[in-house]
Amino acid sequence: MFRIVLIAFLGVSVFTLSAQKHTDRDETIPVKNELFVGGGINTAGFQVKVGWGMIVNQARSIGIITEFGEITNARERQQTYDGLSIVGGAPKAFIYGKRNNLFFTRLGYQEKFYLSGKNRRAVSLGFTYSGGFSLGMIRPYYLDLIYRDNGGIPTIVAEKFSETNMLKFLNPQEVDGPSGPAYGWDELDLAPGFFLKAGLLIDWGAYDAVLKDIEVGVAADFFFKKIPMMIFEENTPVFVNLYININLGHRW
Repeated sequence: MFRIVLIAFLGVSVFTLSAQKHTDRDETIPVKNELFVGGGINTAGFQVKVGWGMIVNQARSIGIITEFGEITNARERQQTYDGLSIVGGAPKAFIYGKRNNLFFTRLGYQEKFYLSGKNRRAVSLGFTYSGGFSLGMIRPYYLDLIYRDNGGIPTIVAEKFSETNMLKFLNPQEVDGPSGPAYGWDELDLAPGFFLKAGLLIDWGAYDAVLKDIEVGVAADFFFKKIPMMIFEENTPVFVNLYININLGHRW
């Protein structure tokens, strides 16, 4: 994973030197600012994005971005038990052995470079890199566990993993499914860190009033502590993934 990040950012450095050759062009730039929102998927989850940028010259823009998203574990697998749910219908699929969800909020600095200068009509190709503060938000993963009284009457109780309920939590026959996204937000554990991103950029009409581009690249989050996402898997503080993002916005 570290090799991927290193190669990506070495590539950024090389492209930066190439793009800077175009910064001396004395051409009128019809727009100076851009505001955009975006969203996409990555190999470990999803992300949404809001950003503001200032167009410095023909080949370079700088700005600030903020992102929110989720990172999942590569070994997560959906599972259900055989039989009917005790509340009716088929049992809901859940992730076996999952302990916590990991969400992130990023706040950072971004630069965009266009390899041949911006073209006001055609597609412009370039690259972008960004980096800054990353805050991991660790939310307990809740399951609907099945408890029975002395008469065998079942009751569903939403619980997170603990040493007390470990045998039931890890027994698919005792799980009615995930408890849903409403649980665990009041129990967030925060993990500060930083992030780095680098990607290729495809921009349609770089001076149009409507911003529309696609970003494809690699992102890495480095937290200052290990994140306990799975019960049986080794915890890590580093998460590297590939991503694709579609951005739309306004230039003026």
